Amino acid sequence: MIWWRDILRQCLYMSVFIIPIPIGAYTIHNGSSAAVALISYLMLSLGIPWAYLGMPEASFGPLEQRIDRKWFVLMWIITRVFLFWLWSTWKISLFWGWPTIARDVIFILFMYGEISLEMIGAYVLSRLSTRRSPC
Repeated sequence: MIWWRDILRQCLYMSVFIIPIPIGAYTIHNGSSAAVALISYLMLSLGIPWAYLGMPEASFGPLEQRIDRKWFVLMWIITRVFLFWLWSTWKISLFWGWPTIARDVIFILFMYGEISLEMIGAYVLSRLSTRRSPC
């Protein structure tokens, strides 16, 4: 299978363990639900892929290449910094006026996309770091 399809498929499986808890916490709609959703998402979005990348089955593509955990952590940090910048500068007041179900679907798609981009970026960085210069 093509490496990026393999990563997207594995990210879909990981999302089953990452996304439901933050979405469930967010839909409670009390004062602390947003904080619980954010903290649980941050912990799960780092912890689940970290654990998966340590398993022997975590290889991608026909050559069964692996993703180095350090590159995943770097991509996770870069993504968080970028998202913090985006959320603090982008005017999203219209988004909060949408129906709750529409926001939840957008959040689910966004979280899956975020995990997928982190894993693909980490894969690319892992491949670039293992290239050997010709001597």
